[in-house]
Amino acid sequence: MYLSDRDLQWAIQTGRLIIEPKPDAIDPTSIDLHLDRIEEARVWDIQSYKTHNEEEGRDGPAELRIAKISYKAVAKRYQIPPPEDPSATVFRRGREIVAKPHGFFLWQTREEVGTPVHGADLIAFIDGKSTRARAGLVVHMTAPTIHSSWTGKVVLEIANLGPFDLVLREGDVIAQLTVATISYPPLKTMAAGVTFGQKTVAADPRHPPPQGQGAADD
Repeated sequence: MYLSDRDLQWAIQTGRLIIEPKPDAIDPTSIDLHLDRIEEARVWDIQSYKTHNEEEGRDGPAELRIAKISYKAVAKRYQIPPPEDPSATVFRRGREIVAKPHGFFLWQTREEVGTPVHGADLIAFIDGKSTRARAGLVVHMTAPTIHSSWTGKVVLEIANLGPFDLVLREGDVIAQLTVATISYPPLKTMAAGVTFGQKTVAADPRHPPPQGQGAADD
């Protein structure tokens, strides 16, 4: 069962749903999420990745064995702030990020979102905004689920599939959160997951996870 505005408000007030900072307003069945500080936006440094591969004797395209990578290790090494070079597919212009068609970058939500580690009875989902999507903006293109017992800032995979150069600023409404109940609090928690408590795009934690908890990576 999905929560309506009155249930969302009550869930926040009682601590069953964590959103910090708390929303100024709640829509009938969703809560808007905003872009974090512009300093948190990141693009992949493909040239450095290719250079590293060449140094290791691996020529050819910048292939990534996606099922076997350590995301934190790769992110720390090859994620960089968008350049200020307007010839780049994604670049920074003052306090704005400009994404040209086919541009891809990562940026997180201003809000920390989730549910308590123990006794969580809610699950949440991240969706884009339809008016942005009609211009070609794709937000959080995969893994929309915020599992019960997970909390952190949500890292958004953002792509421009439209014909315009799209301009985004910190504080812009970028996505929306819907929340549903689950049948019973899960036996396992997400507290030991790779992204639990993340506060940066590279999944650096806000604090160490509680000890003795088992969970999947996402």
